[in-house]
Amino acid sequence: MQKNAENDTHLLDCLTKLAPDSSKSTLRSWIKEGRVTIDGKTAKRADEPVAKGQKVALGQKPIFAEEKLRIVYEDRHLVAIEKPEGMLSVPTAFEKNETAYALLKKHYHPRRVHVVHRIDQDTSGVMVFALSEEGLKGLKELFEKHDIHRAYYAVVEGSVIPAKGTWQSYLYEDARYMVHATDDPTLGTIAITHYEVEKTSPRYTLLKLTLETGRKNQIRVHCLQCGCPIAGDQKYGAATDPVKRLCLHAATLEFVHPVTGKMLRFASPLPESFHAVLNRHTPKGGSK
Repeated sequence: MQKNAENDTHLLDCLTKLAPDSSKSTLRSWIKEGRVTIDGKTAKRADEPVAKGQKVALGQKPIFAEEKLRIVYEDRHLVAIEKPEGMLSVPTAFEKNETAYALLKKHYHPRRVHVVHRIDQDTSGVMVFALSEEGLKGLKELFEKHDIHRAYYAVVEGSVIPAKGTWQSYLYEDARYMVHATDDPTLGTIAITHYEVEKTSPRYTLLKLTLETGRKNQIRVHCLQCGCPIAGDQKYGAATDPVKRLCLHAATLEFVHPVTGKMLRFASPLPESFHAVLNRHTPKGGSK
């Protein structure tokens, strides 16, 4: 359900015209649940201004696993989720219960949940798990053959020149679980990251990053290697921590369903805090 604003107004008025049979408390609850967007950006307040021609849209009611994990899509074979920053993808020796995998296992019990890939604990965004043996086999093949499109956004320190390109190196992990880049193919495994500058400010740059390979800490190491560590990434050289988190977000997963053949695309909007970092350090009249 969507509507283009006919005049300058605010969000609650626009939603009233979009859903005239709904009460104002219901409209406010939709905003609170993150179901309302303005030009694709999640709305936060009922009094947000809406300019003439802007598109206000209402999404489906979100489904949560154990009230903590947003489910973006599910069928018999797979489930796509939005993992919050700070949550582990899978259990470790130090944490077994508050992980994406553990919460999904509890939610789908007695069905089995299969791990397909991981994203870092401090990274937010979309990821996928398998719910059947067929789905597991097919998804693993997609990842192994790199037949899956994965796009991330990162706020990095400094400027990235040129504004578009590819980073390629060999990565290896030391005994302290630090990943390093080298040009020596005998020491590591090939890692390839494509990047493009989306927005700049005097102190930070917003990058869109597309993975051709999916090695551990790949994006974080490549950003450090180019001299522009990810903001908040103290493990890999960051000098600043503007929003008290790693500024890395898994924004998009796109692939052909390994069982049904249907094209699937899952997207998670850029965290508001990332926008705030760029806007806070961008002079008026600003940037790309």
